[in-house]
Amino acid sequence: MQIYDYRHELIELLENTSSDQQSLRQTLQSLNTVINILNHYEDTKSSTSFQRPKQFSQSESKATRPAPRIRQASHSSLLTGPAHEVTTSSLKRPVTPEPVTVEKVSQEERLAADDLYLVHRKLSGAEINHHYYSEALIHSLHFPLEDGDIVQLNPQQTVRGLPSIRRVTADHLDGYKPEKIEVIEYAELSSVPGSDVLQISSTLKGNSILDESSANTIVIDPFKFPGRSLKAGMVIDYAYFDHGNGLEDAKNGSIRWIHEKQDFDTTKQPAKPKQVKKPVHPRHDYEKKLDYDLKQRIVLLITGDRERSQELKAVVDKHHGIYHALDASMEDKVSSSKMKREIRDADFVVVCIDKIHHRISQLANHHAKRYEKPLAIANTTTNTAVERAIARALNGDPAYAQTSEDMANYQEK
Repeated sequence: MQIYDYRHELIELLENTSSDQQSLRQTLQSLNTVINILNHYEDTKSSTSFQRPKQFSQSESKATRPAPRIRQASHSSLLTGPAHEVTTSSLKRPVTPEPVTVEKVSQEERLAADDLYLVHRKLSGAEINHHYYSEALIHSLHFPLEDGDIVQLNPQQTVRGLPSIRRVTADHLDGYKPEKIEVIEYAELSSVPGSDVLQISSTLKGNSILDESSANTIVIDPFKFPGRSLKAGMVIDYAYFDHGNGLEDAKNGSIRWIHEKQDFDTTKQPAKPKQVKKPVHPRHDYEKKLDYDLKQRIVLLITGDRERSQELKAVVDKHHGIYHALDASMEDKVSSSKMKREIRDADFVVVCIDKIHHRISQLANHHAKRYEKPLAIANTTTNTAVERAIARALNGDPAYAQTSEDMANYQEK
């Protein structure tokens, strides 16, 4: 028994197959149909192998030969005809469409739609939206910038060719763990005898790892900081990644900022000795006018008038609160990290703006929003103004007092 030569039909079938999934699937099913038919003839041949197949002589015409069974189905029937319907049910491996993968939109991509980007703070400067912002640009902002913060950029306004940083939000990326960066502020460079290198061994604030022991020093090689022209007597900020190894981590840090002389020089004019006046009528007998109970919650007062500290403490004590004070009389002594720590531990924040620098009030407002602490503004450092400001913070009222304040709420003495 002879098998019909299907090769030219198969070639034509493959040539007419396009690259779309439906055409490829139909071609695969048609090929399976041909294979099933050939297997059928193979089985038939095996079962009748004892019979002698009929031989066709050379003189016989091809027209007299019986057509094989496969010729009963045309080429088109292999794709859509009854043969296709029979063979699809006999396929051992049905063809399943490939799953469509949907790309998941990351949180950073969603934030970028609103021009919001993650801050990757460096030892000096920061990387935002794949652009490097120098420490000078970050230092010129009116708010601090830390690793992991989300900032909003303004593409329409550029600074040194970079989109300007409009504001810092209170948002953070889920699961993002910022690297801990410690900053040694206001460290003075001193020379190392017998060498060309410099060192820092203490700070003007006295609050760093260098101040914990006289043996704690960090060597600064000027050749590693070309263009800085480092000299003994300069005051710098030195940053390092804190991995919990103390001074070993600090030795691998870098210079973040070099302060100008006027930023820390307090010896232009010798301070005049102040004459202490004895109080004739002590005013520690303060009597409250507003009736509210702080219930032992912490009130942080930020003021530049140190002389009124005891009187303001009496205001908080009368309302059963816990008094914390932040001295902002010297603007250069109030660091962002110190204010952040004080505000984070407080329940209410009151800022007396009459004797402090504008930057201090902006910094306090920024950290209070960041840690969701109620904040109120007192226009003057007086008992009455502070008492009213605490009441506004307690009740969730606006930070600033209204000009037409209802005095009926106050008790008469």
